[in-house]
Amino acid sequence: MLHHSVPRKFEIGDEVQLISTVIEVLPSGRARVSIPSYGQAYAVDPPPRTRAGDKVVLVGDVIGVDCQANRLKVRIDCGGVITVNPSSVNKLKKHRQLGWG
Repeated sequence: MLHHSVPRKFEIGDEVQLISTVIEVLPSGRARVSIPSYGQAYAVDPPPRTRAGDKVVLVGDVIGVDCQANRLKVRIDCGGVITVNPSSVNKLKKHRQLGWG
């Protein structure tokens, strides 16, 4: 039997998580993190006692899906919007559509 990977389908409203790596902790207490497939450092408020090299989980909601470019636009809970590859995120909760009756 042939096995192939099934592409993960993301929809607007899905809750997702991204695993970022702390690059450095700034004197202000914020941390610069590297997010896979984002391409630039991003500043977040890290948990206490965070050091460079630690992993930080960012949680957010999908606000845009570009299937042609294979990119997701995610509004992360710490207030920003980033665009990443779907392979960089893990789906936590599927968006539920509310039905009538």
